[in-house]
Amino acid sequence: MKKVVLFVTLLLISFNVGALELNSKNAVLYNLNENKIIYEENKDEITSIASLTKIMTTLVAIENITNWNEKVTLNYKVFEGLAEANAAVIGLKIGQTVTYNDLIYGIFLASGADATRAIAMSISGSEEKFVELMNKKATELGMKNTSFKNTTGLEANGQYSTVNDVAILLSKALENKKFEEVFTANSYTFSDNSMTVYSTLRKTASYYGFDVSYIEGAKTGYTLIAGRCLASIAYDKENDIRYLLVTTKAPTDKAYYHVKDAVTTYNYYFENYKYHNLVDKNEVVLTLPTKYGKVDHVDIKALDEIKYYLNNTFKKEDVKLKYTGENIITTKMNKGDKLGSIEVIYNDEVLNKFDVYLPEKVEFSIIVFIKDNIKIISISLVSFILIIIMLILGLKRKEKKRRK
Repeated sequence: MKKVVLFVTLLLISFNVGALELNSKNAVLYNLNENKIIYEENKDEITSIASLTKIMTTLVAIENITNWNEKVTLNYKVFEGLAEANAAVIGLKIGQTVTYNDLIYGIFLASGADATRAIAMSISGSEEKFVELMNKKATELGMKNTSFKNTTGLEANGQYSTVNDVAILLSKALENKKFEEVFTANSYTFSDNSMTVYSTLRKTASYYGFDVSYIEGAKTGYTLIAGRCLASIAYDKENDIRYLLVTTKAPTDKAYYHVKDAVTTYNYYFENYKYHNLVDKNEVVLTLPTKYGKVDHVDIKALDEIKYYLNNTFKKEDVKLKYTGENIITTKMNKGDKLGSIEVIYNDEVLNKFDVYLPEKVEFSIIVFIKDNIKIISISLVSFILIIIMLILGLKRKEKKRRK
C-alpha cells in the first residue's frame, strides 16, 4: 500500500454548513491540500469582480516581464478617465519614472489603477491589447465564465467572472514564484522612495480590529455593483491545511464585510475540520486463516496511515472495513501476491479503497496436514490394512487349494 493521504478525488463534495452565515452573496472555499471545494455559495453565478481582475492583470504582466528593474516613464494616457470613474489610484504622476517591480506591487498591494494602466500600456502598447492577453490566459486556464474588457476591474459591459473562476485563476497564479512573492507581501517601498504601498487587506483588518495573521496573502476589490470582494489564502498551521477563499457581493455599507466573511469562514473550518486517521499505520486491517500452514492465520497490517478530511465529530470506531478477495491463504501463495481489496466506509460512504497483499509466504506443515486430515488418513489406513489382510488371506486360500 502506498503512503498517501487518500481521497475520493473524483467527487467534488461541498460542506455547506448552516452555521456559516456570510454577508457575501457569492463564495467558494477550497481545501488546497487536495484542490477540492469544501464550501460554496453561488460559485458559478456570473458576477462583477471589481479589482479581483488585477489578479489576472498581475499574472499576465509577470509572464511578460523579463527585467524587473526596467524603467517605465508615465505619460498622460495612463491617467485618462481614471478620475472620472473614481478609480482607486496610488498617486503616480505624469512624467514619473518607476520600475516594473514598483508597478507590480502598486497594482497588487494598493490596487492602484494608475499602476495597472501603466504596466499594461508599457507591455502591450495599449490597454486593449493587454486585455487580449488576459482573455487568452483565461481560456488557457479553463475560466469558462470569464470575460475581461479592462485591466483595472472598473465596471464595463462584458466584463464579468465567477468566484470559482477567480479561485481557479488564483490557484494557478500562485504556482508562479514572482506572483506568490507579490501576493504574500504586506508592504513595498518604491525604488525612488516616492511612496510605500500597503496591503489593502492588512489596512482594513487592522483598522477594524480583525486578526488575519493566518491569511498569507489577499487581493481586495470594490465597486457598487461588485460589492466588497476578497480573494485570499489562509494557512491552518495546527492542522497543516491551506485554504483558498473567494467572495464577492458583500454589502457596501460597511467597509469590512468581506474581511469579516473571510475571518468567519477560516475560523469555522480551522476549528471544525481536519484530517482524521481512518486507518492507523500498522493497524491490523485483515486476518485470514491458512490451510496446512505452520501458522494458523496471517494478520495483514496497514503500511501507512490513511487520512480523510472530515468534521471533528469524527469517531474512529464508526469506521468500517469491507474486504473482498481470497478467504484463505494457501502454502502455494507467494509473498506479495494480491489477496483482494478493502473499502474504507464511514457514515455509509466509501471514502477509500486499497489493495492488500500477502506480507510473507506461509510454509507448509506436515503435522498440520495430518492433524487436519486425521479422519481421512485413518479411514484410508484402515482400508489399506484391510485390503492387505484380504490379499494375504486370499493368497493363503489359493495355496491351500494347490496343496490339496
